[in-house]
Formats: sequence, C-alpha cells, structure tokens
Amino acid sequence: MKTRIISGIIMGAIVAAVLVLGFLISSVFITLAVGLLAAGAVYELLHNAVGIKDKATVIGAAVFAVLCVFTGEFGIQWISGLFTVCVLYCIYAVVMILKNHKDFDLSKICAVYGLPIAFSIAFFCLNRIIIAGNGIYYLLLLLNFSSVCDMGAYFVGVTCGKHKLCPNISPKKTVEGAIGGIVSSIVFSVIISLIFGKFSVILLLMTIPFCILGMIGDLFASAIKRSVDLKDYGNLIPGHGGIMDRLDSIIMIAPLMFISIGFNLI
Repeated sequence: MKTRIISGIIMGAIVAAVLVLGFLISSVFITLAVGLLAAGAVYELLHNAVGIKDKATVIGAAVFAVLCVFTGEFGIQWISGLFTVCVLYCIYAVVMILKNHKDFDLSKICAVYGLPIAFSIAFFCLNRIIIAGNGIYYLLLLLNFSSVCDMGAYFVGVTCGKHKLCPNISPKKTVEGAIGGIVSSIVFSVIISLIFGKFSVILLLMTIPFCILGMIGDLFASAIKRSVDLKDYGNLIPGHGGIMDRLDSIIMIAPLMFISIGFNLI
C-alpha cells in the first residue's frame, strides 16, 4: 500500500507538471505525454498480453500510436491526418503479418492489425479532450467518470456489495458497487459543473452511460488479462501495474466524450 501511495503521488506530480507546461507554454507537451502513454499501452497489449516478440512489429505499432495522437496538433486537418496515419499503419501491419506468418496465428494477426488502431484512436480522443478549450473542466469530468466512479464502486462494494457483477472476469465487482460508483460520479458531476458554471441536466444524464462505459472498459481489460493468465499489463508503475492497468476505463470513455463535446452535449 505504501508503494502504491508513493507511486500515486509521483504520478500526480508528473501529470500536474505536464498540464502546467501544456496550458502555459504549448499543447505539444500534453500531446507528447499522451503519445508516450499511447505507445506504452500498445506495447503492453502486443508484447505483454498478446505475446508478440517481433521487435519491428511492436515498435512500429508504438510509433504509430504516437503519430496518431500527434495528428491532433494539425488543427482543422486532423481528420485527414488521422485517416492517413491509420491507412499507413494498416499497410505496415499487413507487411509485418506476412513477414512473421509462421509465428502468427489468427489471434495475433487480429491483434496486430486491430488493437493498435482502436486504442491509439482512443488516446487521440483523450488528447483532443485535454487540449481543447476548457480542457481542465473536461479532464476533471473524465477523471470523475473513471476514477471517482471506480472509488465509489469500491467503497460501496466493500461495505454492502452482495450481488456479483461479472464473477468470471472480476470476482470482486458487485452490482451494488456499480450503482454506488455511478451515484458518486453524479454527485461530483454536479460539483464540478457548478464550479465551472456549466451545470446542466444533460450532463447528469450523460454521467450514467459514461460511468457504465468506464466499467465496461475495466472489465474488457480484465478479460484480456484473464484470457492470457496475466496479472498486470506491466510493471512501469510500482504498486499499480502498467499503463493499461491505470487507464483502461479512461481510454474507453474518451471517444464517446470526444463525440459528446463535439455535439455540445456536455
């Protein structure tokens, strides 16, 4: 627990420093940080979870993740940039699959071709949320939908959880905990929106699907680990595991939140 707390404090300090540099000097600092997180997450998925040992395949996918996130710096041209980078990666992935066809079964082929694109786009959305106008407000909402909901679910689940939510994937999660997490997140949505003067009924209603999506992301990441008998995606963060272990719910929420911001729903 001590190691976990110390790591949490260090992570918090690093995030704060990146945000200060990003908002006061240039958004490139934030984009670079998110890009590195994306690269680390893709590496953990392909190398640690899927078991891809070919360095060129894994490194190429990690580089793609960084480039994908950086297309957000292109302003109004980000759509064409994102599309171009994804198409180029598809070509690269096919070449790597053909090169290693003797070592790649169907699961590895699907993982190399699809997972980096799906998760890199999620990190792209995360970056766009942070560097957009009112970035702090949206970042706090994002953390509320993921971390606050998760903590609320934990404490309610420990206190009065009786009905298992998904015992075969995550035995400790309960229906009561999930409800408690959503209620906790709704309360914080009210607080955050009032502080920033952006309170709306739509935000409160949207909090529910965001929290549910975060839980689905957490369970999805756990399902991947369980399928390959993996405890953590990595050991980069002592006491916490890898990047995917910390950001599984966030990167599931980010795409829907990015779309919701675009339609002025939150």
